[in-house]
Amino acid sequence: MIKLDLNVVASEFESINDEHPLFYNKETGEFDYYVDPVYSGIEDDIERFEEACWIAAPSQYDINEYDIMTDFAYAVSDRRKKEILSLALQGRGAFRRFKDTVYILELSDEWYAFRHRALVEIAKEWCEFHKIPYFSNEDALESLSDRGSNTSFLKNVTVISLSKKNEEGAIEVLRDALGYTQEDATRTIREMMKSNRIRLIAIADIEGDKRVVGIIGAIPQYGMTGWELHPLAVLSEYQRRGIGSLLVETLEKEVAKRGGIMVYLGSDDEHGTTSLYGVDLYDDTFSKIENIRNIGDHPYTFYEKMGYKIVGVFPDANGIGKPDIWMAKRITQGDDSLV
Repeated sequence: MIKLDLNVVASEFESINDEHPLFYNKETGEFDYYVDPVYSGIEDDIERFEEACWIAAPSQYDINEYDIMTDFAYAVSDRRKKEILSLALQGRGAFRRFKDTVYILELSDEWYAFRHRALVEIAKEWCEFHKIPYFSNEDALESLSDRGSNTSFLKNVTVISLSKKNEEGAIEVLRDALGYTQEDATRTIREMMKSNRIRLIAIADIEGDKRVVGIIGAIPQYGMTGWELHPLAVLSEYQRRGIGSLLVETLEKEVAKRGGIMVYLGSDDEHGTTSLYGVDLYDDTFSKIENIRNIGDHPYTFYEKMGYKIVGVFPDANGIGKPDIWMAKRITQGDDSLV
């Protein structure tokens, strides 16, 4: 059975409501909603969820968001804010009043993070009840630690799916780390929001302030077997702290869950940061690739540490002497007969 990322499952659970129950397909690893025929026009839509491969997600009643809101109000350290939130939860209209009060008290980020953690615990219990294998952010941290990475900062970092409420933070990362214009960053984020793509962000809890510090995406190619990694970016002030590695590892697990076999990417050299810049790569191509040197902090060495191999180049892709370096990694076990 496919191994699920608890953070991704929790993100799916965020949209659960009684009108459109959520189901999980244990064969494909996909979540899907039953939509009432009044909205979908499909009279027999519910019948497909009766097949043995589908498992019902928790209902809105099972999640009990009122209890989560009550727990959050109790956990708020500021006594005055705690009392105001407790009053907001009393009587009819408590849900709307609570959320309005959270906004007024400038506790929105804290509330969303608290709610997500609660949904992660619900996701864990749900997986264990249905005997669905899962992994969490802590598993990725353990893997990074085994490779010698410093994971102390990463304990305050959570990787979740990109959603509309975090779009502005994601745009900020692209502008800061990759030099995108506002227009290009916005267009990239909107493209990432397409349903068939993987889109993940890293959110750091920095002295109580929640901030988007990294983003990664993948596009299905070659059916669903090969996935193109694009983009990967980490805020400049938080680079070299393991965030990029955490994002890549989490993305690879998500790709594998969706049936992917390999991940590939292109990494440009437009500014002379490798020995492949400014040379004729149409001549003695593979020898030059084999003897590549990093002379300006090019990211290809980062990907090599993550297990990626240079599999080719596109000479002159960005102009004469400015190649695009292509890298790939097999993320699931293939045919043992390969040599």
